Amino acid sequence: MSKKAEVKKELILAAAKSVFGKLGYSKATLDDIAHAIGLKKPTLYYYYKSKEVLFIEAFSQEWKDSLYRIKKIAEQEQDPHKRLLLYIRSSLRYYQEIVTQHTISIKVLIETRSLFQELFKESRAKEANFYTSVIKEGISRGDFIPCEAERVGYSIMVIKDLIQFEEFQRVYYHHLPTIDFQKIEEDVLFTVNLIITGIRKCEV
Repeated sequence: MSKKAEVKKELILAAAKSVFGKLGYSKATLDDIAHAIGLKKPTLYYYYKSKEVLFIEAFSQEWKDSLYRIKKIAEQEQDPHKRLLLYIRSSLRYYQEIVTQHTISIKVLIETRSLFQELFKESRAKEANFYTSVIKEGISRGDFIPCEAERVGYSIMVIKDLIQFEEFQRVYYHHLPTIDFQKIEEDVLFTVNLIITGIRKCEV
């Protein structure tokens, strides 16, 4: 991509962040974003094939930076068990903040699930690696029994995703007014605790 095209892309992303920030995801349109920088909507389609892709790319670096900060805060917790729970709880609450702040509809959350997972493939790999590293540290400390840390770490990430998505589907198909983020957090932490308890070394 030429330097001129890169500059235009950056202008579009800046405009998108501003418009999404003011109107929220659900109300903002590509017309709104195009109008904000004096472009026609077809020009946006040249750079971004959909509103979903534009939204995710506009905020992706901000989200990655925030998750990195959450990870750094969690790393200050010495106990591996508590560190895992602290990271998971904090990341779930940050996700709730994103959904609420940008008024993302349940329908969009369901429809863009695969897109989010694809675009955040690198971040998801880092998340699984974080869980794995904490579990390995717990094994070396004698807190956890020897186990396949990579598989356990990956399973924690997948379970977290599945519980969130299950709640989105429940709300959508039963036409409920809002997502119960507290239920998601409780269910995720309950299930992760079961996994960690299963690998925790029993005191004799």
